[in-house]
Amino acid sequence: MRSFNDPSLVAREYSSLDRFSMRRLDRSGWVRGSEPIPTLLAAVGESHPRRVLDAGCGDGALAALLTVPEVIFIDQSAAAVKAARAKGLEASQADIQDLPFEDASFDVVMCNWTLYHVADLDRGLREISRVCRPGGRFVGAYNLPGHLEELWSAVGSPLPVDTFNGESGLAPLRRHFDAVERRDTDGQVLWENQEALQSYLDAYREMLGEVKAPEGPFPFRARRRNCVLVALNRVRP
Repeated sequence: MRSFNDPSLVAREYSSLDRFSMRRLDRSGWVRGSEPIPTLLAAVGESHPRRVLDAGCGDGALAALLTVPEVIFIDQSAAAVKAARAKGLEASQADIQDLPFEDASFDVVMCNWTLYHVADLDRGLREISRVCRPGGRFVGAYNLPGHLEELWSAVGSPLPVDTFNGESGLAPLRRHFDAVERRDTDGQVLWENQEALQSYLDAYREMLGEVKAPEGPFPFRARRRNCVLVALNRVRP
């Protein structure tokens, strides 16, 4: 089975942001319950940072919500950088495994739904720790096992192997950071009809090939299981 950190898959998938945008659940369905985004923003704001790095920023929409004096955006995808710059954001193309910043450059490094795309996870986490100041923090929103399980069971098409999620990501974070904490959120997504659900599934075409939405019953409901991971950077001797 293919993995989310397959470099060729990642390059193809993010050559444009069309499918990335359609994987936002609120584009095709109705979402209810607690959301990871307010939890994420609160986790960043708690440390009152002056300088934040958004590593793997996508189109920059999430970090643009931060009320922080300075936010720097990087992404490996040229299409993502172009979209972020179109919003007036300070974005550049860079690889998380080789960040172009000096040591201890940021109070917080935010990295959402991205680390499962990094080919060498420990190298990427070392780089994130290096550019984060001692005592600063890592913050990232990720899915938990069982996220949208009803949907993937109904279509019989499992996603590629997820190398970093709200459970599997705890151990690697603890290798590089201290006081790793997980803040869970839970909710539901509802698709009103087959056409709406098919538009969501089509956003995974590059990863899974053609996947057909079930014929019913509609509305179709699935449980959302997300979390925000928070970790304190080590104070180096």
